[in-house]
Amino acid sequence: MPSVHCEFAKKTGEHCKRSVAEGQHFCWQHAREWRAKWRSLTRNQTLLLKKIDERSSELAQMKFRPHTQYQKGLCFYSLCGDCNSRCGSKYAGAYIEFVKTIAERIGDIRDFHTLSVLGVRRPLRILKQIMVQFVTANGPQFVRVNDWVAPFVREVKNQQIPNNVCIYIFASNSRGARTTGVSAHIDLSAAYRRAVVAEFTFWPLGTVISFDGELSHPGLAPIHHWKKYAFDYTGTTDIELRVNPVESAYPVDFRDHDQIVTQSQSFIDSPAPSEDDCKAMIERAAKISGESENWAFSGHPHTVQKTLNARRSRRR
Repeated sequence: MPSVHCEFAKKTGEHCKRSVAEGQHFCWQHAREWRAKWRSLTRNQTLLLKKIDERSSELAQMKFRPHTQYQKGLCFYSLCGDCNSRCGSKYAGAYIEFVKTIAERIGDIRDFHTLSVLGVRRPLRILKQIMVQFVTANGPQFVRVNDWVAPFVREVKNQQIPNNVCIYIFASNSRGARTTGVSAHIDLSAAYRRAVVAEFTFWPLGTVISFDGELSHPGLAPIHHWKKYAFDYTGTTDIELRVNPVESAYPVDFRDHDQIVTQSQSFIDSPAPSEDDCKAMIERAAKISGESENWAFSGHPHTVQKTLNARRSRRR
């Protein structure tokens, strides 16, 4: 059977290359109505999520079930039955309404431009649903070592988030998803600083959580202040979202494809991170994630080489 592709024509005249289900004319991104978006999904466009099971109210912990179940779609429930009933009925409706507003408008906005979302309703519920997704992505150890997470997710009126924890969102037209888990990095490009972050991005919304205070990045819109809204708040709020490309596997990396290629071939004259900074970064990330093994280092080849050379010279 010949493949069926989206009929959407870009401004350049080129047609979208995404596959669509038989009988549909547009892909999940370019379809204008939500039923059409669901129907356009082909069998290979499935989002796989491990289910989480509530361990006990007394321990305030959640754990992954040993079996894995799968769900489809752009909006999803990622918890077990009991948690779906509790969290889904309270938070997911507000989150889906918010995402739907973004999805209906983002297709016409280019990367690095902004999208105004006016009249956002029930902001605290959206914030709680975003934290549910971070629980899904980061696993039971993450909940166990961050004792504020489970009460914030389970208790509808809980508004307690540590002051050093900051949560951000952005819009994205990029395909696929970027789920980084808890990651630590040293920014050498501008201000030398360490940061421990996690990102959960799936079209059309990206979410970032920082465990080291505010992130001064123009592509991120803060929403941690939404914790101040009451759960039953009846007013609305507005937010400006930048549309960011998601081309690399690194969290909070909003370079487009051309920028990545150009920078990978250029020489970056930056200081090598010290060994003490590297150790502190690892210890901090391990403490927040609850995982002490299976770590990998990555970075620009010139920076990595500088770091290795510095370590060799200190050993002599």
